[in-house]
Amino acid sequence: MASSRATPSDAHRPYRLPRIIALLRAQPLPAEVLLPRLNALLRQAKLPGISLRALQRDLGWLLEHLGDGGIERVAKSDLKPAPPPEFHRFRQFYRLIGAEDLIPTTGDLVFITELEALALVAARAQLASPPAPGTKAAGAGPLADALGQLIRRLGFSDKDNRIPDILAVTHAAPQPYDPVHLLTAMRAIRLGDGLAMQYRSLTKPTHEVVAQPVRMVLVEGEPYLWAFDAGERKLKNYKFSRMESLAARPPVPDLPAGLDGEVRAQLSGGFRGVAGDAQRGRVVVRLSKGAVPHLRHRRMGGSQTWEDLPDGGARIAFNTSGIDAVKHWLLQCGSEAVVEAPLTLVDWFRAETARMAATYRR
Repeated sequence: MASSRATPSDAHRPYRLPRIIALLRAQPLPAEVLLPRLNALLRQAKLPGISLRALQRDLGWLLEHLGDGGIERVAKSDLKPAPPPEFHRFRQFYRLIGAEDLIPTTGDLVFITELEALALVAARAQLASPPAPGTKAAGAGPLADALGQLIRRLGFSDKDNRIPDILAVTHAAPQPYDPVHLLTAMRAIRLGDGLAMQYRSLTKPTHEVVAQPVRMVLVEGEPYLWAFDAGERKLKNYKFSRMESLAARPPVPDLPAGLDGEVRAQLSGGFRGVAGDAQRGRVVVRLSKGAVPHLRHRRMGGSQTWEDLPDGGARIAFNTSGIDAVKHWLLQCGSEAVVEAPLTLVDWFRAETARMAATYRR
């Protein structure tokens, strides 16, 4: 454990740590070799050099605070490949556990606001993924665990009343997904990598998809990935719960420009994350009196209009590019919402509700 007693050299620690990480990113190093290289970088930045003892305190701080995403101390015999011959007289080395995981920060964080603390707690709860039925998990998933680690690095213990763990998210409704896939997709977007997945859609058996990830979207607690499909040469959205495997691969070549803007545009006109040219239409729905308070102030789509009716109900009309998602939302509403347009959607509801009624009469 690193010493908690502050020393004069600790004042410059925030400036040294990113340089230590940069040196260890190149290769594992013993502290005795790391020290002169670090001091050379500090002199270039007009910062004071440090002693071997101060460097060991910095390395101890990194070991204590960064956890599995930071550095580790290893014996020379455990290094693969072996270190250069000039390093053979040293027995202990330091190396990064995940070089791409450490992103130097440039801000000085003295305090966080109450709302920022609540946002961290809410994000951790939202990203938590419960274990599959009948199993036990060591954590809540890599992203939720990473937020927990960040909260602890900010100086808050698990039972600190300044940042109480007061929020929880039920995962009974969303389909289960592998939280590691979220981490894989986020890392690929950040690094510009492509993705290869085994994907199981509603209408196709499991098949391979090669795609360039663009943006992740949470739709009512369920994560989706918008990506450019290399085979079909178009943007598509993929539900994480239907991914059986996901791995990084080289980027998809010859990508069209403006993909992120196109995703944003489709989401602005879509419905619950579903969007597409074949899904466009203007929907008109008559709402019962009981449904009005729940929907009056909600935005369902573009060019939305609202008309109050004499019986206390209302008629809402809106443009969408996610007709299929509108279908499933309206089914949840039952008799509180009746579709009036377009006619294709009215016909679909007549047929679907007739099939449902016939099933229940059996």
